[in-house]
Parts: sequence; C-alpha cells; structure tokens
Amino acid sequence: MINLTNERTGMIYIIIAGIIWGLGGVVGQYVLQYKHLDAAWIISIRLWIPGVILLTLCYRKHKKAIFNPLKTPRELMILLFFSVVGIMNSQLSYFLAIQYSNAATATILQYLYPVVIAIILAFYLKKRPSFALIISIILALVGAFCLVTDGSIDKITLPPKAIIFGALCVVGSVAYTLSPIPLLQRYNTTTIAGWGMLFGGIILNCFHPFWHISGIIDFASVISIIFIVLVTGMIAFLLYLIGVKLLGSSKGSILATIEPLAAAFFSVVILHVDFNIVDWIGAACIIAMIVILAKNKV
Repeated sequence: MINLTNERTGMIYIIIAGIIWGLGGVVGQYVLQYKHLDAAWIISIRLWIPGVILLTLCYRKHKKAIFNPLKTPRELMILLFFSVVGIMNSQLSYFLAIQYSNAATATILQYLYPVVIAIILAFYLKKRPSFALIISIILALVGAFCLVTDGSIDKITLPPKAIIFGALCVVGSVAYTLSPIPLLQRYNTTTIAGWGMLFGGIILNCFHPFWHISGIIDFASVISIIFIVLVTGMIAFLLYLIGVKLLGSSKGSILATIEPLAAAFFSVVILHVDFNIVDWIGAACIIAMIVILAKNKV
C-alpha cells in the first residue's frame, strides 16, 4: 500500500512538473515576442538565482561537502562542461528556438534528444541497434520532418534560426544528460545541478548582466519572469526529482512527455499559435519515440 501511494505521488509530481515546464515555454514565448525581453538575460537570471537557492538548501543539509566537486581539476572541468555545454546551452538555445518559432515547436524539437542519446550509447557500447531503436529513429525523423516542413517535401516552413537553435538545444540536452554521470555517481544530484546552474548564470552575466534590462518591464513581465525563474527553474525541477525518486526513471521519462503536449496545448489556447494537423502528427511521432525508448530502455 505504501509503494502504491508513493507511485501515485510520484506520478502526480512528474505530471505537475511537465505541465509547469510546458507552460513555462509559453510564458517564455510571451515575454520574448510580446515584451521583447532578451533571451540571454532571462536565462542568466533563470540559472544563477535557482542555483544559489539550491546550493543554499544543499549547504543546510550537507554543509561543506557541497564544495567537494570543485576540489579536483578533472571533476571541476566536467562540472564546467555540464554547466556551459549542457545547462546553459540547452536553456539558451531552447529560448532562442522559441523566439524564432514558438514554444510548442521548440519543446517538441528538444525532445528529439533521447534518440540521439540512444544512438550514442549503442555506438559506445558497440551494440547492434535494436528494433525499438530503429523504429524510434524513424519516428524521430518523421516527427522532425513534419514540424520543419509542415509535410511538404519542397519547402521548409520553420525559420532557419529556429532549426539551428533547436538542434543546439538537442546537443545541450544530450550533454546535460550524459556529461554529469561521473559526478552523480559520487555527489548529490541537487548539488551538481545547483553548481551547474550557478556557473552557467555567472558566465551568461558576463555578457548580459542582469542589471542591464532591455524590453518592456511591467507587472505582466515581472510575474512572467518570476514564474520562469522560480516556478519552472526550481520548483518544477525539484518536483521532477522527487517524482523520479518515487516512481523510477523509466516511468518518469514517459510521464514527462506531457511537457511537449502541455506546451502545444497552452500555445494554441493562450497565444493562438497556428498548430495544424501535420504539426500534431509530428508531435505524436516524437512522443511515441520517447515512450518506446523509455519502455524498452534502449
């Protein structure tokens, strides 16, 4: 009975986190396209503020142990790679992809990363591609084709910059997933995430200081920024971590596919984004790909 209760709680937490992330992309589109805020500025504060909060929470529990990942050059280099190529790149590229397209398309393109990871692991482990992986690759290609071309062979409907930043977001998501594995085997997940966010935020602030604000700042902008920074950047992250701990990573990754669905739904309902039947087919292909990969543990 306790396990069943934990499983239900984990499911609820992951679903809530996925919906929050999906809505966060739509809120991001709103401040980028309607309030003309700078993507790098938004991500800089979205990284360093949650980073400081997470590390503060970790310090209360683990004390000076949170500084251990910084003590050896090798682990520090892995942490910096995770921070810059993983966290910072994935989040900044995601918001730039939103800026040049919309939240629904950017979120769905981002979710191509699991099949890239599966391909990398198959090569690394020198395993022959399984039937599930082959089907997943086909679904990923069909899904991406639908989103980029609207199903027309002779034209690309998605802006080139949206495609480029969408691809960079996939690269960042792969790095975000794979690069910290050696650190996560030794240290607390929240500690590593906190340092990754903090370093990424500090680096972005060197180019886009948080006190240099461009765009329209009004009540709606402030509420939107608070939602992006604290609710999607930290609360949803913690809910997802707790949910995965209670439910397991395989089921958790399947339930997390609610994020692109939520992004598409809120984009259409709130911002009236034109998301046609071909786009929905593309989204369905990519979500099916994620479910197959998760269920078969490819």
